[in-house]
Amino acid sequence: MELRILVVDDEPVTGYYLQNIIEEVPDTRVVNVAISAREALKQTELHEPQVVFRDIDMPEMNGLELAKLLLERQKSIHIVFATAHPDYALQAFEIYSFDYILKPFDTERIKKTVRKLKEKMNPQILPALSANTTLRLEYNGRKVFLKSADILYIESRQPKRIFIKTIKSTYLIRGDLNTLEQNLKQQGFFRCHRAYLVNLKQIKEIIPSGHTFEIILYSGDKVLLSRKHEKVLRERSNKS
Repeated sequence: MELRILVVDDEPVTGYYLQNIIEEVPDTRVVNVAISAREALKQTELHEPQVVFRDIDMPEMNGLELAKLLLERQKSIHIVFATAHPDYALQAFEIYSFDYILKPFDTERIKKTVRKLKEKMNPQILPALSANTTLRLEYNGRKVFLKSADILYIESRQPKRIFIKTIKSTYLIRGDLNTLEQNLKQQGFFRCHRAYLVNLKQIKEIIPSGHTFEIILYSGDKVLLSRKHEKVLRERSNKS
C-alpha cells in the first residue's frame, strides 16, 4: 500500500530535497510540499496524508503548534520533525512525534524512518510464519497475528481503510482489499462483493435480499453477495 506523506518547510529547496529522498523508498508518495502552516492544514484536509515531515522554525505558526493542531484533527497522523533545531526534541516527543531528524539531512537516516513508518502502518503477509497464520498487523502500536481460520470477513471502507472481523475481535486499518484478495484467495477467501472478502468455511447459508443476496455466517454476521459473484460461488460449490 502506498504511503502518503506531506512535507512542510518554508524553504522550498529543502522541502523538494526531502521529497526526492522520501520517494526513493518504494510505494511512497509526497502528496505536496507546503511552505506554510496554513497551506499544510489545507493540504492535510485535501490529501489525508498518513505522515507529515515538518520543520519547527516557521513563520505564522511553529512546527510544534502545527503538530498539535494536526493531531487534534487527525489522531492517527504520524509526525516526523526534520529541523536544524535540536533543542525542541523533548517537546516534540511529548506531543507525539514518530521521529526527530536533524539537519543537515542524512539520506539513509531519512529512508530508514520512512521504511519504519511503512512497516508500522501497513498490514503485512508473514513469510510462512506457520501454516495457519496469515496476516501480521500493526494495530495501535501492537503486532497482531491473525489466523486465517479466525477471520470471518474483510470489508473495504472509505477512505482506503479495511475492516477485519474475526471470531473474537475487530480491526480497522489502512489497506487495500485488492491486495488482500490476492494474498488470501489461496487461504479459502472469496470476493463475494466489490467491498467484501468472506471466509468460505464460515458460510452458513445464502439468502435472497431484494435484487441481490446476503451471506449468513455461523457467527450471525451478514455479508453482501452480488448477483455476479453469487453465480461464481454457486458454480464453485457445484464443482467441489
